[in-house]
Amino acid sequence: MAEKNGNRPPKRWHEVLSERGGEPRAPYSELVSQLEGATSANLRELEERLDATLRELGVTFELPSGEHHNTWFCDLLPQIFTSDEWSQIVRGFEQRIRAFDMFLADVYGQREILRQGVIPIPAVLGSPNYQRSAAGLHPGGGHFLHLSGLCICRDSSGRLLVKNHYLSHASGLSYMIQNRRLLARVLPELFQSQPVESIADIPTEILLKLRAIAPQPDPAVVLLTPGVASAVYSEHGFLARRMGIPLVEGGDLVVLDDSLFLRTVSGLERVDMIYTRLADAWLDPLVFRRESHLGIPGLVHCIRKGKVAIVNSIGSQLADDRSLLHFSTAVIRFYLGESPILPAIQTYWLGDLDQREMVFEQPDRFQLRTLTGESFLKFTGEEKSWNEIRTEVRRAPYLFVAQPVEDCAETLCFSQGKKTTRLQDHIVYGIRDGDRFEVFPGALTRVSATEQGRTESQHGGGGKDTWVLQEVSTTISTAEPFRRPKMLPARPVTSRVAEGFYWLGRYLERAMTISKMIQVIETIEMEELTSAERRLYRPVWNRLLPPLEHAGKKGRRSMSSPIERYRLMLDATEMGSVVSIVRKAMRNADSLREAISPEAWSALAALRGFFIRSRFRAGATDDEARRMTRRLSETAVAVIPQFFATAQLSMLADDGWRFSELGQFVERAITTANATRSITQSIVRRLESLHSIEIELSAFLRLLGSRDAYRRIYQTRAEPPQVLEFLWQNAEMPRSVKYSLRRCAEILQASLPSGSTAAQKAQSFLDELLRTIRRLDWYNFFMSEDETNIRLLRREELLLLLDVLLSETHELHHVITDNFLSHQSIISDPEPTLF
Repeated sequence: MAEKNGNRPPKRWHEVLSERGGEPRAPYSELVSQLEGATSANLRELEERLDATLRELGVTFELPSGEHHNTWFCDLLPQIFTSDEWSQIVRGFEQRIRAFDMFLADVYGQREILRQGVIPIPAVLGSPNYQRSAAGLHPGGGHFLHLSGLCICRDSSGRLLVKNHYLSHASGLSYMIQNRRLLARVLPELFQSQPVESIADIPTEILLKLRAIAPQPDPAVVLLTPGVASAVYSEHGFLARRMGIPLVEGGDLVVLDDSLFLRTVSGLERVDMIYTRLADAWLDPLVFRRESHLGIPGLVHCIRKGKVAIVNSIGSQLADDRSLLHFSTAVIRFYLGESPILPAIQTYWLGDLDQREMVFEQPDRFQLRTLTGESFLKFTGEEKSWNEIRTEVRRAPYLFVAQPVEDCAETLCFSQGKKTTRLQDHIVYGIRDGDRFEVFPGALTRVSATEQGRTESQHGGGGKDTWVLQEVSTTISTAEPFRRPKMLPARPVTSRVAEGFYWLGRYLERAMTISKMIQVIETIEMEELTSAERRLYRPVWNRLLPPLEHAGKKGRRSMSSPIERYRLMLDATEMGSVVSIVRKAMRNADSLREAISPEAWSALAALRGFFIRSRFRAGATDDEARRMTRRLSETAVAVIPQFFATAQLSMLADDGWRFSELGQFVERAITTANATRSITQSIVRRLESLHSIEIELSAFLRLLGSRDAYRRIYQTRAEPPQVLEFLWQNAEMPRSVKYSLRRCAEILQASLPSGSTAAQKAQSFLDELLRTIRRLDWYNFFMSEDETNIRLLRREELLLLLDVLLSETHELHHVITDNFLSHQSIISDPEPTLF
């Protein structure tokens, strides 16, 4: 409509190219020349390396579709801010933080700005982000806003404007740092001639500032996340890992005696400071939304008692309402007596009748947005008519604002080896340092995925690395003498993280075991066994598969034919297939992203990628099935040990990683115990044919990867009592039950305080089970009549013993989960013992 009336909107500002001639602006000239000098094939190769590095580092933004779909990308050309531009941004950000921190203190206190009519009362008290429970709360450090973000854009003349507030949640902070890591890895030569400010130490700076405002000295700090369902869970994990603090969910925390505690494998650890990435409404179901399962019941009570601080303070989300952008100039003038250094983009609050009707008369000029979040309504004439949109808005007009459609500048990007135009805006970040506010020298430059797309990640946007150019200085700084830092207690590992590691270890061990069995069967069926022997042993092989964690469930798992092995490897609908086990392992790994090193993560990402790329085909021939099965089994057998080895070299040997090893050895002990019982049930019926038994036992040992070790120790053919002794009692054989249980005892002893009740129960159980195994004498069940005959003396007693031993080995899992991954006995105790 505006175009028909001759009111065509002005052309967007181009960040990289000048208006005259389209030549690169001075800061970009050299960078654009370098990239334009590369061939299209070289540019595509650089883009592929960026994507590969992005996957290796685990940088993801998951769309809320329920599927693993990462939309994040990083462009080859960075965004540049000169020192003059950056100085204006810093001053404008500081000014806005001072004004809105005073605004929050006022509206949750005396409400002078409302009494004097500077802002309409419905815009504040009617906001869904106004939290009445925040009135009277004493915010940490005396301020509501500590760690904040600010979205800025440019108008058609290049003037910097504030597009949105992220004052309560500095969303996207890690993506700013990760973009720098990505570009520095792939194109380090771009940095050689540019004086770019460093942003590497930002997580450490955040931690130091948070510790300074905690209510207790040497505070315990945690990062609170909604969990793996959050689209930006990878960001939460990255920040927690780089800050060196636990990433926790609401269920990991519990309130006892007016204080907040973290559930760890060692008991309950006190928490003094929460860096929250959870919206206020979900923080405490006793105060806010009762249906919330994400928060901590009683948290607000602890804050009122001064036992715990939270950043940013409860109630600060009000500052992010887009309706306040319309009133931001008035807010700055009311509290500071100043004009805004960074004006807000033209924003209309639709709770005002005149503004609403003006916007409704010009539908093609505006996009309608909710007060917070990234949802917007724009008239296109396709999905909804303008009348339908107006009707929807008029039901609750105070929940919407209108902003111009042209809310982004254009920029130059490289996609598929070619130059292209995209839209962009920027989020800058800063943190409070006492009464000062320090702005980090960088930004998250958000880039649309298409020429007219949205920059928000929820709509498929990606990013650019953002450079702030240093000022040339001749000042020589004087180094201060080094002061030895105080050594802090080891970071506690939450029960949730320990449980995630435990199941990660179990699932990966199970996937590797099945893959190795399939690999061996493929080999011996083709190379060693006759057709009669194949028919004899195939039913036995199926019983050797590791048992499922749910004992009552039975699947169709079979390794008897190439098609069945193919199904067992790659059919996601098959219970206990390798692909379903890998998926379960990766779901646990995703929840542990902050605790897994990038080096170890790359191995897991490679494993997941290989199985994602391999599709199950129901109509595959035997030859096709065999080829795919071999490829997948070889990959699993190679990559899974690579993950464990890399993790041991690159990760802390703390309780979290120990529980991964614990899961490995529990799974291995159960698998071996189940396999020995199954093979014994098979051979006790055919002891008159020692030759067939020897072949079966030899194949059995090979399936468990133990045949060569057996021959080194016994230097004789495989016979039942020796095999049982070897797999149950040999203390040096990695697959034996005794070896696995001893490793479990060592891991628990290294992880847990010796005086705790949980540790004592677990150690007592393991000691008793190991004593039982040591006393076993398998030879008492057999009698050798001559060199070619062996007779079983007490068949039913032997089978019953193996059943009891398998049951006891299974029980170890319940001992671990009951004593270390759940703390109900401690929580229900009126005077809990805190370790």
